[in-house]
Amino acid sequence: MRDLNGVLLFDKPPGYTSNGVLQQVRKLYGAKKAGHTGSLDPSATGMLPICFGEATKLCGYMLDAEKTYQVTALLGITTDTEDADGEVLTRAQVPDITYQQMAEAVASFHGEQMQRPPIYSAIKKEGVRAYKLARQGKEVELALRPINVKSISLTDYSEDTFTLELRVSKGTYIRSIARDIGEHFGCGAHVTTLRRLAVSPFDGQAMFTLEDIDKATNVDELLLATDQVISDWRPLVIDASTALRYQNGSKPDFNAIQGNSPEELFRVYNSEDRFLGLGKIVNGKLETVRLIGGQLTDEAGKAAAKRAANRQADIERVAAKKAANKKRADEKVANSKAVRNAAEADPNRPLPQERNGG
Repeated sequence: MRDLNGVLLFDKPPGYTSNGVLQQVRKLYGAKKAGHTGSLDPSATGMLPICFGEATKLCGYMLDAEKTYQVTALLGITTDTEDADGEVLTRAQVPDITYQQMAEAVASFHGEQMQRPPIYSAIKKEGVRAYKLARQGKEVELALRPINVKSISLTDYSEDTFTLELRVSKGTYIRSIARDIGEHFGCGAHVTTLRRLAVSPFDGQAMFTLEDIDKATNVDELLLATDQVISDWRPLVIDASTALRYQNGSKPDFNAIQGNSPEELFRVYNSEDRFLGLGKIVNGKLETVRLIGGQLTDEAGKAAAKRAANRQADIERVAAKKAANKKRADEKVANSKAVRNAAEADPNRPLPQERNGG
């Protein structure tokens, strides 16, 4: 095993626990220390940032990160886990639902709200994980929790299946949003596929699979630098004498940065652009929050720099795809409204087949 520092944006396959793939990847890299930044359900796929070495010191800061998902759900069937892995609880006929009605229902979940978590979750009830109590057949009632759905859009709807793309705050259960949409229409629903598209601040960045790692000539070239975990924080660049005092924890004098509060954390660099750790400015002093060492190897650093240079193009492609999806969704809603308006204007006029948007 070796000392290794950096971050791998791993594309988790279905059928594996997050900890299971973490251990696989750690062994493939021969790394002494590794951790991930937030679990995915075994059936879910997508971005699972894996931190090595010094980067594991930053894992906790990513637990609060916003996450983007794509989810597909099936109407008319509910399960105890709220996904396809669970036991079927109810079956119901799916009512006639137009695309506009579905889009309006989906849009109603945007913003801050209280959510009822699934009983098959890692939330603790009297010190015991809820899913453990549920597996024992015990009745589990969890308190409502505050969440924030930053954005949500209907990207596909046909017959009894709908697909959403949404960006959410920490603690949001996508399964429960699908469940609640099903309840809104009185027929229930459960998640069939769930994919995590991004974890902030890694929006639009490439992910790597087990196959990618296996085929790589130099696996270290797939890594991002440790400080990329907090690349959305403001940076502080300090001179050599200040850096020495910062690393010694002696709180060197430091002028406040415009708009900063005593609680704001910064990523700190020396004059040679070497990442030193985390700091905050309190009463004109630079306080050491956490020192972080370890850099990428030269080869890995060059590869990371190249990916960073190409990142803008990736982001633009993702933005263009989202804009195209939104345009198609808006057109479907507009067409649905036109059909309704025509029906209201002439009740005897035969309507085109618009059931479920298909």
